[in-house]
Amino acid sequence: MIIRNSSVFVFVLFFLNSFSQKAQSPVDFSDCSFTAVAHRGYSEFYPEDTLLAIEEAFKRGIKYCEVDVAISKDGVYVLSHDPHTISRTTDGTGAVSDNSYATLMALETGKWKESYFEGTSFPLLVDALKLAQKYDACLYLDVKNFSGSMLKQALLESGADPIRMMPAITTIAALNEFKDSCPDSPWVWFGGMPENPEDVDWYKSKVQLGCKVFELAEDDVLKGSDWASTFIDMAHDSGAKVWVYTVNNEEKIKEYANMGFDGVETDRPYVAQLAVCGYNPVSDYPKKETTGNWNFKKADFESNGVGSRLKNFQKDSTLLQSVEFGTTSYFGIAPVSGMDVTVAKIPAYNPHNGLFVYDNFMMEDYGALDASYSVIVDLYVASVNKGKYISLLQTNPDNLGDADFFINPDGQLGTLDSYHGNFDFDTWHRLVFVLDGNAIRKYLDEAFIGETEAPLGLKRWPVFNNMAYHGKHGFLLFSDNDNETAAVYINALQLRNYAMSEAEVSLLGGVSPNGIPVNNKKLFSTGIDSLETEMIDWEQQTIFIKQKSTGNNFKVAYDLQLSYGAKTDIPTSGWFNFKEGNGSVTFKVIAADGSSTNWTIQNIP
Repeated sequence: MIIRNSSVFVFVLFFLNSFSQKAQSPVDFSDCSFTAVAHRGYSEFYPEDTLLAIEEAFKRGIKYCEVDVAISKDGVYVLSHDPHTISRTTDGTGAVSDNSYATLMALETGKWKESYFEGTSFPLLVDALKLAQKYDACLYLDVKNFSGSMLKQALLESGADPIRMMPAITTIAALNEFKDSCPDSPWVWFGGMPENPEDVDWYKSKVQLGCKVFELAEDDVLKGSDWASTFIDMAHDSGAKVWVYTVNNEEKIKEYANMGFDGVETDRPYVAQLAVCGYNPVSDYPKKETTGNWNFKKADFESNGVGSRLKNFQKDSTLLQSVEFGTTSYFGIAPVSGMDVTVAKIPAYNPHNGLFVYDNFMMEDYGALDASYSVIVDLYVASVNKGKYISLLQTNPDNLGDADFFINPDGQLGTLDSYHGNFDFDTWHRLVFVLDGNAIRKYLDEAFIGETEAPLGLKRWPVFNNMAYHGKHGFLLFSDNDNETAAVYINALQLRNYAMSEAEVSLLGGVSPNGIPVNNKKLFSTGIDSLETEMIDWEQQTIFIKQKSTGNNFKVAYDLQLSYGAKTDIPTSGWFNFKEGNGSVTFKVIAADGSSTNWTIQNIP
């Protein structure tokens, strides 16, 4: 049961004009008994496991941030979800343990999320604990490499209260080590569940040693409502709370709250907190975004605007088949729309090689798998490859099994004996592959060419999303397990986290030397100097600002900071006159693909 007293709930600031009252969303949820735990910080919009993502969650009244911690080569706890490979979220290589603290701190850790975040640095646990202390909040630690003594050292160095650090404990051995080192810190039981959910001693034995929360996976909840209800009642009777992870659909979050869960771990903590605590936010879930965009003008694997670096897939220590970069004239192939541009030549991969793509899809409703996405690629295949199967998409990240999307010997596109269209060789084409639950839709040069049934029961086309721990957060391109491959050329590549419609595909246009237009249309900052506060309400597309000065501050210089490729229907820099707009200014942010949304700057007096 969620306790909420609307008369006590604090609204930070509000603005009243002659047309309506527009209130800034609350950032004090102290009268609401539900806890939204920010999964890797406010990771829906900010680079995960960074100080920026943590602070943005805390600023919105979120009191618990889940972060992942691992140990550097020289024994320092840093924040990273992928301890075995840092390449998804940084410009570095290798495991966390392969890199010194100094090396990690020099890496770029924000650009993969959006180019706006370029310059974000690798975070230390010590600094994250300082933030928790500053905001009277707590870090929930998913400890990838457990060391009680090192956790103690980080806590001491931060100067934070011991209650600010709450690790997940999975074994009794780890518990004993932690209690010896940090006896005054709480912890979460994240290990095995009881065989009998009515075993009262199972709960009490942990609570007596400092357990404050038991966290369940959704799979545990799906054992049945009776099992979950019994577990919750027994935990509560023992003096502990129960959370469930990781849930991003606010309707499901509200269902769990009504079941009696005390909190959820989520990438969308602010929406979750608002939804359960009675504010019913207008929410677009999942948000339709470009999560990866690449062209090869710089002759490398770096993304353009958003996305992790591409990387070579190579298994069994075999010889690497390298991608080659060069101009179309250098390769002796057709120019791209009449222009000689730099492209990537992909070799005819053997089963041990491929091009790996981190998709960076936020978890939706399929657990660690995503069954709704779009892949767009500008492709050229020489006519010497006519008459054979050519793999384009392999959703198995280890290249185990047949690929999932081909050009067939007749020059058609598809899979499972369901092929459509007419792919002309020695010509540049824009291909769009759309997985929409149980169907694959195919587009060639803006035109819909056919659909293939793809039942989820086959478990073939969904790809791993960012819930994955094993470093395989994505899929392969141009790979196949039995050499159904060819040398191909790509001018541009893009990923979107949703199934595009035919109208959206049409917005992309045809092959272009400038690459593929993205659909992101975010406003990250007003660029106004000397603000006391600037907070983005991502659901209402509103930025609330409060200026430091108390004088005549109606006319203010601004410099809007936008998503890559986006523009506005007003000058991106200039002067806002808030007096004329009754305290607010509204304008359109237009993505590179032509889609748009309205944003408002709300000046709080």
